[in-house]
Amino acid sequence: MAIKNIPSNNPEYRRRKKVQKEFEQLLLDDGHGTLFHTPPVKPKARQSLARDKLILDAIKYNLSVPQSMRDEVNRPPDENPKVPDEDDGKAPW
Repeated sequence: MAIKNIPSNNPEYRRRKKVQKEFEQLLLDDGHGTLFHTPPVKPKARQSLARDKLILDAIKYNLSVPQSMRDEVNRPPDENPKVPDEDDGKAPW
């Protein structure tokens, strides 16, 4: 039986280290931190789901995630036109 008080035996610690290692590799593959970016490649659906899950895990563990990646996963809400709160009394047409 493993002792869970040692940080290396803690499953949450191991999961965080695994996510950190995979996320660093993802950053390198995407070209973050390099002079020239890699050309865009259309990912397959399964790869896209795994990438989204990895980015969400990186956000969960407070790793430094570039804003462009955060926007891929947590899309900002679309700007809707402002509608007046009260009716001005005119016919709609």
